[in-house]
Amino acid sequence: MQHKPIFKLLTVLVLLIATFQLTGCGHMVTAIEHSDMQVKLKMTDTIFLDPVSKAKNRTVYIAVNNTSDMQEVDTGMLQSLIAGRLAAKGYQIVQDPSLAGYIIQANVLYMDYYRKTGTHEGALTGALVGGGTGYLAGRNDTAIALGLIGGLVGGLGGALIGKAIKVETYAGVVDIELREKTDKPVTGQMVTNAQTGSATTIQTKQEINTNWQIYRTKIACTAQQTNIDKNEAARAIAERIATQIGGMF
Repeated sequence: MQHKPIFKLLTVLVLLIATFQLTGCGHMVTAIEHSDMQVKLKMTDTIFLDPVSKAKNRTVYIAVNNTSDMQEVDTGMLQSLIAGRLAAKGYQIVQDPSLAGYIIQANVLYMDYYRKTGTHEGALTGALVGGGTGYLAGRNDTAIALGLIGGLVGGLGGALIGKAIKVETYAGVVDIELREKTDKPVTGQMVTNAQTGSATTIQTKQEINTNWQIYRTKIACTAQQTNIDKNEAARAIAERIATQIGGMF
């Protein structure tokens, strides 16, 4: 009977040691799983180009902007990467949009940083994504794109303890407008809703008659890695965006 307290103490110590070992292994496994950068992209809407036009229109004009906080995604770099993907498919890049069969315009609209070090910060990440959605959700497709980001960021499993080893994410949204030159005239109507107050909206309409068919979509993108490098993430994101844009042709 005298040995029961010692036995209980030893049992508790063994359980504590086992718990710390399993926890440490879990953290190490998570860190190793994300030692290589993982880049994921999702497009809100698929764009189908006319096969007949693709056979005839072999010239492309490209314009890239970056209005996000992550200026490391260099516009010249992204433009060159897109041009390289299309040139490999036999397209000629032109500097005059009036001479182009296709016009590609891209804008890095939103790019932010998220860190996953525990369940509390995981909840904070969700709050940040939700806040970004509320801030940018003037258009429904933006909310969809940020929702995709939430899914990509939220797909990271497990929690890390401490600041030395952490899984970090850069996540953002890229607007894409693609214009395809047509032989027949394209007619349409441009509608603008301008809010001048909490309950006042001014709607303007403009009739369009052109020979450009316009397509628009958004690309939600994330780059995840243990202790990520910002410049490497920007480069990896730019390469994947260029690949996805080039894949439309």
